Amino acid sequence: MTQPDYKVAVKQYVASKEADLLSISHTIHCNPELGLQEHRACELLVSTLRESGFEVKTPVAGLDTAFVATYRSDKPGPRIGLAAEYDCVPGLGHACGHNIIAASAVGAALAVRSVVDDTGGSVTVFGTPDEEAVSPGSRGGKVVMAEAGVFDDVDVVLMTHPHSGGNVVWDYTFPLKDFNVTFLGKPAHYTLPHEGVNALECLLSFLGAVRAMQSNWRSGVMFAFTIVDGGGKSPIIIPEKATAHIAMKAFDANYLEEVFAKVEQCATNVADTMGAQAKVSINSEYKSTIPNLGLVTLVKENLRLLDAPVVDPTESQQALERLGYPGPSTDFADVSWVVPGIHWWSTVGDKPYVLHTPEFAAEVGSAAGDKTVLLAAQVMAMTAVDILTIPGRAQSITEEFKRYREGGFRNVPGIPPDFMPLPKAN
Repeated sequence: MTQPDYKVAVKQYVASKEADLLSISHTIHCNPELGLQEHRACELLVSTLRESGFEVKTPVAGLDTAFVATYRSDKPGPRIGLAAEYDCVPGLGHACGHNIIAASAVGAALAVRSVVDDTGGSVTVFGTPDEEAVSPGSRGGKVVMAEAGVFDDVDVVLMTHPHSGGNVVWDYTFPLKDFNVTFLGKPAHYTLPHEGVNALECLLSFLGAVRAMQSNWRSGVMFAFTIVDGGGKSPIIIPEKATAHIAMKAFDANYLEEVFAKVEQCATNVADTMGAQAKVSINSEYKSTIPNLGLVTLVKENLRLLDAPVVDPTESQQALERLGYPGPSTDFADVSWVVPGIHWWSTVGDKPYVLHTPEFAAEVGSAAGDKTVLLAAQVMAMTAVDILTIPGRAQSITEEFKRYREGGFRNVPGIPPDFMPLPKAN
């Protein structure tokens, strides 16, 4: 078969598996599981892939609900990776659409499996739990797996994420630090405040000091917080403990580290001044995404082949340059620092829903979500075929990634302050 024939074949294969793929999406959607607890979803995906001849390893990297499923051709060729997510949002079910991510990744993998014996190469599904990173001990599943070298044995990793908006093939996700700041004081009766150390007052002083510091930061640094432990249930006891859960983002990872160090020092200074103890504990850290223009171009071309509207990458670049505040973050970013990858946004329906809302949770389980599952699976399978069958394409994608890595990932499209123009795809 020719390269176009293979693309038609995988497109038709996905269509032939519509009932199975939508069953996967609906089952995960109707049975939401928090990060690190996605046992039912993991078993569903693993059993589906095993039945199709994939060799499965689970658990992976110390994560009980992570897996790696691989099918290898007897012929040499590029090694394709596809990332699946399947954890839910606390209290909102699949309000981030991870049921679509899981079903489309499996659909694309099964389609590639149907042709890879002819094309040569391999296809691997990475089951990556805990993207939301909300459970105790969470760090983001892909962060843990990337550190363990799980993604080192493939040439590319493809993934889509549903959202309410156009199909976006190029986007930048932002470096994130998610952490807790806890102050430990000394309890006392409220009529004898001098006998205690008020941990809640320490926390409030710290937050006020950080707000004052923000006037000296570059624009575009996000500092969001909530108080998760206010010190107790009674106002007649001087609180001995108080904790804030904080998320920080910035456009530039190096600057985020610089500002975080100042926040950390601020907590220490407040504790020293007020006679308390301060503890800063990091929950999760996500890097910024490293885009790959070779993959961007392929995904865009395949969306167009399927008559799906797509936001031009140059428009995404211009939107980023106008942005005054950081946007989404994802643990896929950490994957993009170790292997060429793409995390593209696939549209669900035509209504302007916001992620992490009940409305979006309903939409991704509807007929609109079903359409996205099938389209995303076809696009990723067709993109995999391009990499498997176009001579030199896998090498050029790898060489682009190596250039970024050799430059310390500074001269990369979309990473401020070193913007590069994005070429328009033909």
